[in-house]
Amino acid sequence: MYSHSFAAIVTGNRYRRQWPVLLADTRRILIAVGELGIGLCGPDGFGAPLLDSHTGIGFNGDAATGRHGTPLQLPPPLGDGLAVPASSGTCRTRSERYDLAVTAVLLRARLLIGDDFAVLSDGRWDVEWNQGPRVGFPGARQLVDDLFGGVPACSPL
Repeated sequence: MYSHSFAAIVTGNRYRRQWPVLLADTRRILIAVGELGIGLCGPDGFGAPLLDSHTGIGFNGDAATGRHGTPLQLPPPLGDGLAVPASSGTCRTRSERYDLAVTAVLLRARLLIGDDFAVLSDGRWDVEWNQGPRVGFPGARQLVDDLFGGVPACSPL
């Protein structure tokens, strides 16, 4: 199954500092993906995506059309001194169209937060991340570069 995983130091200063930027940039990504005709919903595949400074980021494909998998869910920053300073997750998109939003948000998080946010993927940087896993849609590299600029040629993943 085609999937992407992340690990983040959610108590770190970089994560905390970049969280508001990541929320705003995720909103821009979801709007751009929606303008391509890709349905995005809340984590359960219904309703609106979750973008909240206190509860986090969460979205999925559209369950009503069967174009969903597991959601991407990124937690908000947490305070210092917690027993578990890191968070991780896996999003199995099955190469559904919402994969573009997932990979673009993960790439943007990696570029903003740096080494405190790691990404692993079944997709290859020069193939799926560049061209996308679906014909007719851009890859995450192109979308993030179009929206924000500064995507490196070498994989930061």
